[in-house]
Amino acid sequence: MKASIGQQFLRSALTLDGVMANGDIMPWFWSRQAAHRFVIEQIPFAELRRWGFDPRTGNIVHESGRFFTLEGLDVRTNFGPRAAWRQPIINQAEVGILGIIAKEWAGVLHFLMQVKMEPGNINMVQLSPTLQATRSNFTRVHQGKAPPYLEYFLNRGRGRVLVDVLQSEQGARFLKKRNRNMVVLVEDEVPVLPDYAWLTLGQIQQLSTMDNIVNMDSRTVIGCLPFDFLDEDQALPRGPFSRMLVQSACAETGSLHETGDLLHWFTDLKTRYELEVRQIPLNDVEEWQRTADEIRHVDDDFFSIIACRVEADSREVPSW
Repeated sequence: MKASIGQQFLRSALTLDGVMANGDIMPWFWSRQAAHRFVIEQIPFAELRRWGFDPRTGNIVHESGRFFTLEGLDVRTNFGPRAAWRQPIINQAEVGILGIIAKEWAGVLHFLMQVKMEPGNINMVQLSPTLQATRSNFTRVHQGKAPPYLEYFLNRGRGRVLVDVLQSEQGARFLKKRNRNMVVLVEDEVPVLPDYAWLTLGQIQQLSTMDNIVNMDSRTVIGCLPFDFLDEDQALPRGPFSRMLVQSACAETGSLHETGDLLHWFTDLKTRYELEVRQIPLNDVEEWQRTADEIRHVDDDFFSIIACRVEADSREVPSW
């Protein structure tokens, strides 16, 4: 009998060596960082290209009206120690795609992962999904190249969709931002570019125990994967703690609370607390101050907003 998708995911999670040997992964990872030129430089807001402050609202906007805007938010709630505040917020209404291509090698699912540069990354590069792009990116508003492998997630004929769910992103900094988390299983040969490699889920999970290697977007996609028990008991890990982790991932049998009870608890909390958010001009956000180089809280709490000049020869646009 053919294994279920959940069983295939679990088998991949239990496979700690794959098409790429474990000892080759980190040398490949660092070699891809060294293969490219990256420059990140903080600059004054006045030196931004194609971005600027709206003279009426003070919002930071792109001249195309796309990508995102930095606005103000007025928040009122009965949850937590503070009932009301104002803050800057990123408004990016577009739904991005976080997608991973999966393919079976020697009976085990492997995932096509990318060493990707983002300006704010520690290490400059981190292990990312096959595709990590906003709609503005993959519709080429930046007038650059289309991201590789986009067609596997837009064209249903390229593979079988195993996972396709919407998940929210960092509500403290993004206003109602959502991403489409996808895993697409392919059977045909997939050309592998130099910054990409096939890894098992077990290898990715091992890398996740290391600081600043596997990025947040990869983790959110992997967090959507369902698991089922394998028929062959010998495939399960022998250590008692590892076996308990597998049992916890696969079923609610023996759990402290049933799924229905958890959903009731969660829904009850959502209806008990109130949250009112209202978009306001960035100029109207109190307790935040703007200098030539930074927008920050008067107490230097929370986060700050800065401008950067970026050069990256591995991206669809080499500088911005």
